[in-house]
Amino acid sequence: MSQKQTDSPPTHQNYGKDNVAINSFAAIKAATEELIQNAERSIKLFTHDLDPRILSNRVIEIKLIQFIKKSRNSKLHILIYDENHLKGTDHRLIALAQQFTSYVEIRVVPKDFQEHRYAFYLVDDKTMLSRRYQDRYEADWLSLPDSTLKQKLTTFDMIWQQASQASFLRALHL
Repeated sequence: MSQKQTDSPPTHQNYGKDNVAINSFAAIKAATEELIQNAERSIKLFTHDLDPRILSNRVIEIKLIQFIKKSRNSKLHILIYDENHLKGTDHRLIALAQQFTSYVEIRVVPKDFQEHRYAFYLVDDKTMLSRRYQDRYEADWLSLPDSTLKQKLTTFDMIWQQASQASFLRALHL
């Protein structure tokens, strides 16, 4: 597969055809919106701190609600590193997890797996926005049959099975 470089997000027509390197915050944000908009069954987010600059905005929230309402089988699985870091944080994904408990689940990555510096957003196990360094706004748009995507999917699923539920993020029902 060829790799293109861009400061703007790939268009829907490019998805699945080429891997695209994205090199700006605005392009990553736009690509994330497009990725979520095209989700049919599942979204898997591997993020240290819920990437507030990208994921905690009204546009993403609306697209995630639309995704959740597409099907009763829709699933949004999120892996984070430290739930204590998010205590008292006003983040739209936390609110979604509390509102849509049957569709959204946030788990904490076990300490044994917290050496990874990357972050990624994976949709329907076939398309991914991958960031080598979670604190930088550089990413690669990958589609199957890319081997990196397959490896990250396997890693996510393995860690998900061992991760604990983010307990403080659950809504308190009094």
